[in-house]
Amino acid sequence: MDRPSALTPRHYVAIGGHGPEDVVADARGRVLTGVADGRILRIDGLTEPLTARVEVLAETGGRPLGLQLLPDDALLVCDAERGLLGVDLADGTVRVVADEVAGERLRFTSNVVALSDGSVYFTVSSRRYPLDQWIGDIVEHTGTGRLLRLAPGDDTPEVLLDGLQFANGLAASADESFLVVAETGARRLTRYWLDGPSAGRAEPHAENLPGMPDNIWRGGPDGPVWVSLAGPRIPPLDLLH
Repeated sequence: MDRPSALTPRHYVAIGGHGPEDVVADARGRVLTGVADGRILRIDGLTEPLTARVEVLAETGGRPLGLQLLPDDALLVCDAERGLLGVDLADGTVRVVADEVAGERLRFTSNVVALSDGSVYFTVSSRRYPLDQWIGDIVEHTGTGRLLRLAPGDDTPEVLLDGLQFANGLAASADESFLVVAETGARRLTRYWLDGPSAGRAEPHAENLPGMPDNIWRGGPDGPVWVSLAGPRIPPLDLLH
């Protein structure tokens, strides 16, 4: 059995912002994240935390959450207040990619992935509660989360899954045959098939997690799905649900 490689020592890097949510790394190892005041930041030189450089790339005017880098020096941003946005990393221009679905204004878009065919998939955590009232959705167990798809060239997304319990992090399989959605409120991961005999169907991927899953990320083409837990299970809340 191969021995696991040692973990990189943790250290603190001050970025001059509050509440970084998703993080993505570009080909040069620079890390991009969004903070509570709407800025999209890029951090370089992370191997030397005391001298790391922080650059402001854009301001969304809302609250950026999930991020997805695109190959043409662009960035997709799930903004909890403005919907799905596109950011030109060269000049900081921000445009709205999608802000409604089926005539309903998008609120609380959470995470996004783009596949090789140009299709974009993203989650909506709640149709009832905004980000600053997220705890209301978790407690009430509203089940209004969604998984949406935006086809190449379209500007109107379609609903693939409804009734999710606070849909959050999103990741694609290596062969892009399925997606994994984190349902924070249900403490589970759900698999949605994109290809094969089960295409269009959802099923449990991992259930009864020890905490509430938030962001998820695939560690390379053949890597596992890493799951961040936003908090431990709360027995009274489990009983309430």
